[in-house]
Amino acid sequence: MFFFISGILAAQELQIPEQAAQAYLLVDSIRLSGNKITHDKIILREIVINPGDSYDEARLDSLIGRSRENLMNTLLFNFVEISKVLKETDPNTVSLVVRVTERWYIWPTPILKLSDRNFNVWWQTRDWSRLSYGFYIDWRNFRGRKEGLQLKFQWGYERNIMMQYMVPYLNREKTMGMSFGFGLARQKEVAYRTMHNKQDFFLEPDIFAVQDGYGFGQFLLRKNIHNSHLFELRYDQRHFSDSLIDTNPHYTVDSANDVRYFSFTYLFKSDHRDFKSYPLKGHYFDVSLIKRGLWNFSDNTLNTFQLLATCRKYIEMSPRVFFATGLNGQITAGLQPYFILSGIGYGRDMVRSYEYYLVDAQHFLILKNNVKFALIPNTVKKIGFIGSEKFSKVYYALYLNVFFDAGYGFYNQDFGQETNDLQNAALMGYGAGLDFVTYYDVVVRLEFSMNFMNEGGVFLHFMAPI
Repeated sequence: MFFFISGILAAQELQIPEQAAQAYLLVDSIRLSGNKITHDKIILREIVINPGDSYDEARLDSLIGRSRENLMNTLLFNFVEISKVLKETDPNTVSLVVRVTERWYIWPTPILKLSDRNFNVWWQTRDWSRLSYGFYIDWRNFRGRKEGLQLKFQWGYERNIMMQYMVPYLNREKTMGMSFGFGLARQKEVAYRTMHNKQDFFLEPDIFAVQDGYGFGQFLLRKNIHNSHLFELRYDQRHFSDSLIDTNPHYTVDSANDVRYFSFTYLFKSDHRDFKSYPLKGHYFDVSLIKRGLWNFSDNTLNTFQLLATCRKYIEMSPRVFFATGLNGQITAGLQPYFILSGIGYGRDMVRSYEYYLVDAQHFLILKNNVKFALIPNTVKKIGFIGSEKFSKVYYALYLNVFFDAGYGFYNQDFGQETNDLQNAALMGYGAGLDFVTYYDVVVRLEFSMNFMNEGGVFLHFMAPI
C-alpha cells in the first residue's frame, strides 16, 4: 500500500511541472501602421487585447482574430493584418503590429436610383421615368474620428434634399455617440394601394402628391464591442394632395391632407458576425420598438406601435461549406394608413421567389435558410497599374448556394378594396444561385427560384440574403 500511494504522489509531482510549463505570452505593446487618416484611438477601441496582459497562445490568437473582425466591421478599412513580433531578449514577450489599408472616405457620388421595391420589379417595365438622379457627398471618416457627414441632392422620380452628421464618440470612454439630420422629400407619383398583390400607382402631373419635411436626433450607447443601443426622436410633417386622398381615402389618417407627428425609436443590436456585408460565421440579433404619435397635434395624428426583431446564425461547416439561417418578424398595434403600411416584399423582408409580389401585413414572420459552397474562396489580388492601395488591392469571392424560405403575413384591415390572396397565407420558395462578393461591400446575387404557386424566375439582388 505504501508503494502504491507513493507512486500516485510521484505521478502527481511529475504532472505539476508539465502544467506549469504551459507558455504564456506577455503583450508589451500594440503598434499601428497604415492609418494615415484614422486616429489611433479609433482603431484601439476595437482591439480586445490589453498591453501589459499575458495570454496563452491559443487565447491570444483567438483575440487577434476577433480584433481583426471588429476592425473590418467598422467599414473603415479594406484590409486589416495583425501579427505577433517576438521580443529578441525575451521569447515570452510579444508586440502586436496592426497594419490597416484605409478605404477612400470621400465619395462625391452620382445618384442613379430605381424607385421600385427591387431591381426585378423595375425590370418588368424598364420604365426610365422611374429613375431618381442627383449626387451626394458621403464623408465616411470625417476628421479621422469615424464621424460621418452626408449631403444628398436628388431629383427625378423621388426628390430629396438631406443632411446628416454623425459623431460616434462623445465621451473619453468612447461608449456614447450622437447623430442628427433633416431633409425634405417630395414625389409626384406614389404607390397608393395594393391590388392583386401588386402596387398600383397614382400620378399627380402638376403638383406633388406627397411631401415630407423631417428632422431627427439620435443617441447611441455602445458599452462594448458587440452590443449597441440607439434612441431616436423624429418629427415628420406630411402633406398629401386632394386627388391622392380622393383615390384612396385610407392612404392617410382620417383622409387628412396634413399629418404631423413625433416618433420615438429604440433599437438594440448584438452583432457577432465576422463581416457585416457578407457574413460567414457568427450570429446577429436586433430588436426595435417604434412609437409613432407621441402626442396629438390635431385629431388626425398617427397613433401606432411597432415591434420588429431579427435573429441570424452563420455556421462554417467546413473550410468551403457554410450554413446560414435567419428569422425576422413584426408586430404592430393601431390603425395603419397606407403610407406607413409595411409587410413582406421590402428590402430583406422578402421570401425569395416572391420578388414580384407585395404582401401588406400588420404582423409577419419570415424564415430563411441558406447552404453555400465557396467556388472561389476569398482571394486577394493586386492591380499593378493602379497606384493607390485604396483601390489597387482587391478581394473577391464566388459562392454557389441553395436556399429555402418561408413566410406568413397577417392582415385584418379590410378597407373593402383589397384583392390580395397572399395575405393570411403561407409563402414558400426555394432555389439556387451565385453570390459574388468584393471590396467596398459590393454583393451581387443571381438566383433562380420557384414558389409554391409553381412560378419560377431569375432574380438579381445587391445585398446579402440573410
